[in-house]
Amino acid sequence: MQSALGFKRPVYRDLWPSDRFRRAQLCGLLGLAWLMLCGMGPYRPAGLGSASLGMADAVMASGVGGAALYANPAAMSQVQHGVIEGGFARSGHAGSGTPYATFVDSTSAWGLAAGVGYAGELGWSVDSPKRSGQDVRMALSAGGQSDSGRLLLGGSARYLSVQREGGPLVEGWTGDFGVLVGMQALRLGAVVHNALALNPSEAPRRVGVGAALVSTQLVAEVGGSWGVGNRDPVVAGDGTGQSYRAGLAYMVGAEGLQIRAGYQFDQIVSGDPTRHWVCAGLSWRTPTLAFDLGGGLDTGNNNDLMVSASVTLLVPAHVE
Repeated sequence: MQSALGFKRPVYRDLWPSDRFRRAQLCGLLGLAWLMLCGMGPYRPAGLGSASLGMADAVMASGVGGAALYANPAAMSQVQHGVIEGGFARSGHAGSGTPYATFVDSTSAWGLAAGVGYAGELGWSVDSPKRSGQDVRMALSAGGQSDSGRLLLGGSARYLSVQREGGPLVEGWTGDFGVLVGMQALRLGAVVHNALALNPSEAPRRVGVGAALVSTQLVAEVGGSWGVGNRDPVVAGDGTGQSYRAGLAYMVGAEGLQIRAGYQFDQIVSGDPTRHWVCAGLSWRTPTLAFDLGGGLDTGNNNDLMVSASVTLLVPAHVE
């Protein structure tokens, strides 16, 4: 059976006794409760993908494949499949042109998953300041399930080398850490982005959570994030503000066309005007191939536009 995002449902090895897993679930839920409602910083990572953009990137709990690699690495173990995605995006405040490629393999029957991603910003923005550089990700995730649900953990390493026109080069390593709890159709995810707070403008530390309902034909998620503990809190263009988002994906029929829509309230850069991104997307998916197109329009400020298009090769796992 496939999920609403077009991938086969997961099969995991039972790694924990049921009572211990229930206690771990309870602790995880209590830990999530104090958090508010997934933003990655002032600039949207192109590797989040076209399908994610169509849902306003509300994929912290429901994301799979490349979207999980960037939004919440723990979610890579949600389903058993291999994904190779390549595309081009114009996204972020600067609207820089960005080719990207991701590979995620979670076909292991042990609940393990690994992923790598690359995005290269070309500095093609019409608006200043232009932004160019590269973003490299590597991630691992693992988890297990019992009769009561599943618990997944993941982490990623990120190498960022980027420069805005007229600004200093930002270069170095950071990473994300995430957790996901699944109970029947409900998914709860939490993540710390850029745990090392590499740069308050380009890679600020942000924490957030998301909650999703997942069925065979529909995925709906709400979530959000805010900046915490950045080294230089008073910096022009820092990413310490808040972001809230909601998105859904609907599969029309048993296979093929998928429709996406979403909304993001963006105050990530506290000194900038509030952004209201209205997003939509279309996908055509077969068991082995997918074509995705997503876009977002900032209806509150000069009608800035984000677009992304990609082709994805799907490799479903065959589990007896």
